[in-house]
Parts: sequence; structure tokens; C-alpha cells
Amino acid sequence: MLIAFAFLLPPMWRGIPQGKASTRRKDSNLAIYRSQIAELERERAEGELSESEFLAANHELKRRLLEDVEAGDEAGHPKGAQPSRKLAALLVMVVPLLAVAGYLQLGNPRALNPLATAATEKMTPDQIEGMVAKLADRLKATPDGEGWLMLARSYKSLGRLPEAVDAYEKASELITDNPDLLTDYADLLATQNGGSLHGKPLTLVKKALTLDPDHVIALWLAGTAAFDNRDYGAAVTLWERARRALPEGSEDVQTLSDGIQEAQKRAAFKPDLANTISGQVALSPNLNEAVAPGDTLFVFARPTDGSRMPIAIAKAHVSDLPFDFVLDDSSAMMADNRLSQHRTVLVLARISKSGNAIAKPGDLESEAKTVRLGEAKLRMVIDRRIGD
Repeated sequence: MLIAFAFLLPPMWRGIPQGKASTRRKDSNLAIYRSQIAELERERAEGELSESEFLAANHELKRRLLEDVEAGDEAGHPKGAQPSRKLAALLVMVVPLLAVAGYLQLGNPRALNPLATAATEKMTPDQIEGMVAKLADRLKATPDGEGWLMLARSYKSLGRLPEAVDAYEKASELITDNPDLLTDYADLLATQNGGSLHGKPLTLVKKALTLDPDHVIALWLAGTAAFDNRDYGAAVTLWERARRALPEGSEDVQTLSDGIQEAQKRAAFKPDLANTISGQVALSPNLNEAVAPGDTLFVFARPTDGSRMPIAIAKAHVSDLPFDFVLDDSSAMMADNRLSQHRTVLVLARISKSGNAIAKPGDLESEAKTVRLGEAKLRMVIDRRIGD
């Protein structure tokens, strides 16, 4: 494009200098005249034209040549072609726009992403890692928001989540108005925290909704956070807005519909406080170093007859501690064995490193307490490690 401009724009901007246009026309007419004179002389030499016919034809050619030159001068050629500056300016604006539009339509912008290029070219894992490493080195020297975002997504695709978190953080510092970036970052942080959107992930989601109130992923995540916080009415509202923005019949619509139905069912459920147990779980300060934010927290209610099968269960994450819990019939493990069918139960809180409800060595737990239904201020402290 620049090479084309180099040839086109200077003459269009300056115009053709005075005299050049007329000179070109005269040179062209003289060349035609000489050719025709040569043809007449050949015919005279071969006897096809007499001397008088040759002179008459030669005179006619000279007259026509003179008329053409005079006509050209009257048309303004001696003054030269005028500058076409408006056309030149128009070309400078239109040609780049057409070039970009053409590239977006026919080009391959995904090739800028190392992983997309790798997928197309079937590169080896070592080659992919090398391209990502080169991108990381370039960004250290020349920080760039889009580059950091590309690197974050590359790290995430490679499963290098801690590095992806760091790259998303750097990208979010340079790009402050991209809801896609914010929701990607929030989702990654929630994954790191065992699925919990509590804290910074939810802050990022709310910022994304401020930028775009109809952003589907932000609405989805915000609805999930509301559901986890037992705000079922808000979850339904947010998920309904997200569902309306999706094409009918898609798997995402079905997933949201199932979530909306469950939230509506829970919102309609009015627990009998006499058949509930509520309270708070805390972690002993002595064990702060033994847990991670994403470790899973369980609060169980078990029968007092010695059975280890939970009657009701509440689930959260270490990042939610101290955690306010409620156990009722909606948290029952089995429909035919509800909390309201028992007068007293054993309540136990446990932090699982594996995310499994079955106790394993290294998990942390509280003392099991015998509790009557209707207890509203039960306090559980996780203060010991299984296996110690």
C-alpha cells in the first residue's frame, strides 16, 4: 500500500508541470506524422502515387498535424494537468480502510496467537512453548495490553494457570475497558479457588457488567455467585438475562434453564426453622498455613446411631471462611432421609484437600457435636488434622 502511494500521490498532489502535457501530445502526433510520410514515400517510390498526388497528400498531413497541436493547446495542455489533491486525500483515507476490511474478511487474525498458529501448523509442544516464551520475553521489554492478554490465554491453554493469572493481572492493568478480559480473569481465579467466585473474581464480574450490562458470561458468573450465596431470586434474574442473549436450542440455554429451574425451586422453599440447624464454621489460626483458598469445606449432619452416611450437607471453600451455614431439608442427601425426620444429629465440619467428602489423611476437621434441630447459633472450629 505504501509503495502504491509512493507512485500515485506525488503527481496527484503536485499535478503535471506546465508544458509536459502538451509536449507529450506533440511528440505523439509527430510520431504518427512521420510514419504516414514514410508510407507515402514508399508508395511514390513504387509508382503507386504520382508526384502531384504525393505533394497533395503530404500537404494534407501537415495541415491535420497543425490542427491537432492547436486544438491541444486550446484545451489547456500548455498549463499542465491540475493537482488532484482532494482525490489524493480521499485515497489516503479509503485505501487503508479497504485494506483492513479486506484483511479481516480474507486474512487470518488468529495467526497472531501462538497457540492458534500452532494448531493450524500442527507444531510440536516444544515449538509451542518456544513461541510462548518468545512472546513473554518481548512483553518484558515492551509491555502491551493485548500482548499480555494473548499470553494469558496461551498460558491457560497450556495449563500453566499461575502464570496465566499473572499475565491476566498485567493485561487488566493496561486494558481497563474489556469485559471479555475481566470475565476470563474472574473465571480463572474462581478455578484456582476451587470454583468460588467470592472476593476478587466477583469484583471483576461486577466491573464487566458495569462496562456491558448484557455480557453473557458476566451475567452467568454473577448468577452463579448469587446462587452460591443462596440469593436465588437474584440468580434467576441474572440467568434469565443471560439466557435471552443466547440462541434458542443451544446447550448453554439448556444448562441455564436447568439452573433457573433449580433456583426457582429453592427460592420457593420456605424452611421450618424448627427443623433447621444453622451456625458458623471457623478455622483455628494454628492451621492457617495448612490450607489453600481452593480447598473444599464440608459441613455434615449425620445420624446419632453411628451411621456415617450424611443426612444433610453444606459445601463451600476455605476462601469463604468464616462460613455461615444452614442445614435443612433442601440440603438433604436422600429424599427419603430428610433432616426434619430426626430430633438430634451429629454435626461435623471438614476441610478436604482432595475435594472428596470421604475423609482422608491430611484433611482437617472439627469436633463432632450432637445438636438438636432448631439450633441457630452453632459454632464449629476446625482445629485438628486427620492422621495426627
